[in-house]
Amino acid sequence: MEFRQGTGLPASELTQLDEGLPSVQPGSNKLPARAALFGRQHACFALLLLVGAAVRVIVMLGYPGPLLYPDSGPYVSVAVHLLPDQLNPSGYPMMLWLLARLQDLTHVNSITTAVVVQHAMGLCVGLLGYALLRRKGLPGWGATLAMVPVLLSAYTIQIEHFLLSDTLFGFLVMVALVVLTWWPEPPFWACAVAGVLVSFASVVRAQGIAVLIAFAVYLLIRFTRWRTLASLAVFFVAFALPTAEYAAWFDTWHGTYAITTSDGDFLYAEVTTFANCAIIRPPADERKMCLNVPVRDRNEYAAYYLWVWKANPLDRLRGGNFGNAANSAGLEFGLRAIGAQPLAYLKAVGMNFGESFMLHSGNPRMYSVTWAGSSSELDYMFPARAPIWALKYKFVYFDQYDGSPPNEAIVHPYSGWIQTYQRYIVVSGPLLGVIALIGLGGLILSWRRRGGDGLLPWIVGMGLLLAPATILFDVRFVVCAIPPLCVAAGIGAQQIAARAGSFRARRREAA
Repeated sequence: MEFRQGTGLPASELTQLDEGLPSVQPGSNKLPARAALFGRQHACFALLLLVGAAVRVIVMLGYPGPLLYPDSGPYVSVAVHLLPDQLNPSGYPMMLWLLARLQDLTHVNSITTAVVVQHAMGLCVGLLGYALLRRKGLPGWGATLAMVPVLLSAYTIQIEHFLLSDTLFGFLVMVALVVLTWWPEPPFWACAVAGVLVSFASVVRAQGIAVLIAFAVYLLIRFTRWRTLASLAVFFVAFALPTAEYAAWFDTWHGTYAITTSDGDFLYAEVTTFANCAIIRPPADERKMCLNVPVRDRNEYAAYYLWVWKANPLDRLRGGNFGNAANSAGLEFGLRAIGAQPLAYLKAVGMNFGESFMLHSGNPRMYSVTWAGSSSELDYMFPARAPIWALKYKFVYFDQYDGSPPNEAIVHPYSGWIQTYQRYIVVSGPLLGVIALIGLGGLILSWRRRGGDGLLPWIVGMGLLLAPATILFDVRFVVCAIPPLCVAAGIGAQQIAARAGSFRARRREAA
């Protein structure tokens, strides 16, 4: 059976699909006719995009200012002083800094502009996913259905409304993914553009390294002979140049050539939940890192040992938490604990990874294990009133940023509509699991074509779920994985439908 390149569908079936589409007759090839044809072909998605935009407008009416999280203040502080931060990469504050420069032109509060830009990015991610799926041969209704979780999930819209780096990171990853997979064999310039975009994503959020690995694996699997090495070389050079510039900037301020100095703190908090020094047997100078609490009595939520635990030995090192000394000590002890207790570490990673697919309710007592991370989902919901900690927030950096504190108003009835919306229109953990399995099914059916078109979006999505699970899980990190996994699921559903159609055709022929 003949398959049309880049679609995975039999040529005969695609011919039938093409025949069902309206065409522009000779002599009618004018702009109005083309616009009408374009509108008919994409009307279904246009309606979805309009609904997604309308929900975001209601959010802006109900919550005119951004939602704040403990990371929001440091991001604004870095945007004011434009220095590399040791805890988080400073790519997102750079965007805030640029928006502040535009304030005189737009006469709009820069913080409000940032939220509007992030909502626009969310819509663009859905548009990019739809365009890619149509490019790969999906019908309009199929590509539209695949983007419903991306454009309408309240979890995504919530994160877009926060002063957090996640939306910018997810947007950069999605653009890079589309650029590299638009062609069956991407030109070298596309590899270069993808490398630069992944580099930018890496200085927005540290999980960009997982995206780098996923792209490298894709290039190795999909291409052969000299082209593989050439594509990899172009991609890595394009990635390395901006990343090296950022690391050099970081070195001038913090004395180490890196993106952040927080990995050691995160890894130490993760292993603290299970590290048994009787098994690890660390050298004498590392014994101060051991807990005197039996493993069975420790808090199962690793973030407790990073943000709450008062006896954290890394705090007492020179430079404190996230300093160079703490980063080195945390990495060394963490790697030693993993080497001595690999199964315990794999169990911790598995529990974190499994949370991505849990039905979060904010009530960890529902589970035999205390899924404390599930309750953190409540931190990102649109509130009925300003959280107590937000009321006490220090707005000094916001005043320095654009001369005014963020708007904390909650406007009725729009806020009430959104609070009701977020109870029901979400991509729950089990639904995300189904989406991931559909994408995996497509990869299995396309094994002769080395995973087909769904390979890169699937491994990128899974990498974005796995990367935070290896160090420190937060439920908000799941949101960035939804768009690539939905693209992979759309392509996977296409492959499954094509295989089912071929099977039915063979049975009819045999009968």
